[in-house]
Amino acid sequence: MGFFGKLFFGFLLVVAVLAVIGYLQTRRSPADKAGDEVLSQKTVDNVLDLNDHFNRARYQDKDGE
Repeated sequence: MGFFGKLFFGFLLVVAVLAVIGYLQTRRSPADKAGDEVLSQKTVDNVLDLNDHFNRARYQDKDGE
């Protein structure tokens, strides 16, 4: 096995180790625990405002407050 074969298997080993770590993290602390929100409503509203192209025009009279 040449240099590129060793490099390829090293890459596959790193990907496999990262996949196992990710799997163990999702098993340990799932995002859908009862009562826990992934994102707060304020964060969701801020993201929606960023995607709203007319938001600045709508609230332009309130600048500086």
